[in-house]
Amino acid sequence: MASDGIDTASIEELRHDPPGPVDQPDTEQTAHVAASKIEVGDASSKDDAPVTVSQHCPHQTNNHRQQLPQDDVDEQKEQKEQRHKQQPHQTSDQGDYIPAVNEKIDASVTAPKTVVLPRACTLSSTGTTLSNASCSLGLLPIPRSCDVPESIPPDRVTLVPAGKGGEYVSKGTRLKNDLYRAVGLLELANAGDFAANVWNKYPVPVYAIVFMAVGATFAGIMSVFAMLDARRAWRNVTFLRQQYRELRQARERRAAKAQPTTDLDVLLSVVYREIGTEGINRWGLNLFMGAGAVLIAIGTYLALGGQNDAIFLASNLLSGYVGNSPIALFGAFNTCWAYYIFCKAQGHINAASKAIPGTRAMALIRRRSRNLQVYTSINGTATLVGGVGSMITATRWWGYVILIPVIMSAIFCNHWWRTRAGYTRRDLVPYGMSVMKVDELSTALDFAARAPKKIKEHKKAPLNAFVSDPTSLQAVLTFIQEYELLEPFCERLVKSKDLRRVLGCAGEPAEIKIEISSLLDLPKDQHPAIIQVAQDTVRKVGPTHFQYRERYAAELLGTYFVVLKHEAKHREKARVQSEKPGPR
Repeated sequence: MASDGIDTASIEELRHDPPGPVDQPDTEQTAHVAASKIEVGDASSKDDAPVTVSQHCPHQTNNHRQQLPQDDVDEQKEQKEQRHKQQPHQTSDQGDYIPAVNEKIDASVTAPKTVVLPRACTLSSTGTTLSNASCSLGLLPIPRSCDVPESIPPDRVTLVPAGKGGEYVSKGTRLKNDLYRAVGLLELANAGDFAANVWNKYPVPVYAIVFMAVGATFAGIMSVFAMLDARRAWRNVTFLRQQYRELRQARERRAAKAQPTTDLDVLLSVVYREIGTEGINRWGLNLFMGAGAVLIAIGTYLALGGQNDAIFLASNLLSGYVGNSPIALFGAFNTCWAYYIFCKAQGHINAASKAIPGTRAMALIRRRSRNLQVYTSINGTATLVGGVGSMITATRWWGYVILIPVIMSAIFCNHWWRTRAGYTRRDLVPYGMSVMKVDELSTALDFAARAPKKIKEHKKAPLNAFVSDPTSLQAVLTFIQEYELLEPFCERLVKSKDLRRVLGCAGEPAEIKIEISSLLDLPKDQHPAIIQVAQDTVRKVGPTHFQYRERYAAELLGTYFVVLKHEAKHREKARVQSEKPGPR
């Protein structure tokens, strides 16, 4: 399992404090479930008995999100140690038998001594808030109390029908790298009026009529794909705008209390670029070029009836300056944004090279930034040249020669974004990462970069490279939840009619809800089939999933170094201003 001098297992251990195996014996598993339910500590109460959170508890958690005062914590620690010495076991509110959490149980499954509520955050649209169904975190430890919107991976998934075919997809919003391949052909649709502009006379030759019909039809079809992709892009923009708005509010609250805002500045910077890229590079592309394709299609069809003077004039306008002006306008806007992103990517390289020179994290940030620069430089240049060339084609046939490299560049950029630059993410800070801790974020970045290689090395059973006991359903589901693979896992799980029947969802219900706890409660003889679905999920979805995590983690880390650099400059500037002598 060694790769590039660092074993994946060693990387996994760095992500947990304290380290420990994922799976435990049956007695330890019982203690783990009990510890995971201890989520609330009342600072005002002198009784340190554990509190079991009910299933419907979001309204209860809102009043207890701050960490316990340190004095109360120290006092409760002493009381708890004495209580552990006196009584070997504890009982829950319902009278269920729960083994005491003591030093013999692995540290990775013990509840924190400072008991705090799981962080629900302020970002309701990101999926980081606790659902109305439960406050449980499933198999993962309770995160530390903080207002940074770190991810709480869900321990349940709601699936809805995807349409025809009986398949189900997860219900929820996220930033998706779901760009249509056909969008890369919009520049080719821009050249659909070739025959109408070159044979701009009447009577129209028969071969020119064929070219006009083909070009106009192709442009019309591409406009449909542009509309469909624009809907996808707008869903991403709406999701990101909600995150950005709530981040701004969180920053204002923190700034009003004179508290540090570095982490929020990092997230705001990343989300701002995401909004611009989805809004300009994608939604704007579909809007402007899709509209241009519609005008070009109409103008080319009108060219078939060129014997009428009015139709002839309308055809020349729509397939000429009017039809191509939206494409030229988009080219100007897109080039400016591409230049901005290019400079930002170079800033990440410069800041990281000074902060962590010669490290693997630095190499990954450079690779991420170079991939962005390749995309932005080609895309920005191609759209600008394409806009100029499209205006030339209104009166000059050789303008289409200029569009040939533009068409090829558009196809390349579409492929490059889907496979090298774009990413899918649910939360602002994935579980296990910390924006304010370079070591944690670098370790998570390194793990995500190595994971696809490990999956390919263990094609038959990829979970064996990550889980200490791949035959344990609890260990497998812990990994699935921690790395946010629960949704694709559940989507594959319900594809099997037998497993769907075991889950109590026979037929084709309108909604399927799956919880980790319900999967663990299934009969033992069903566990191997569920584990096999998890293996298939990691094998097929894992490589792309971890590539997305790597790209986003590199974006976070590079932005963090840039923000630190800017803050240092502001502090230095403020120091120089304060040292200047005042007026006499």
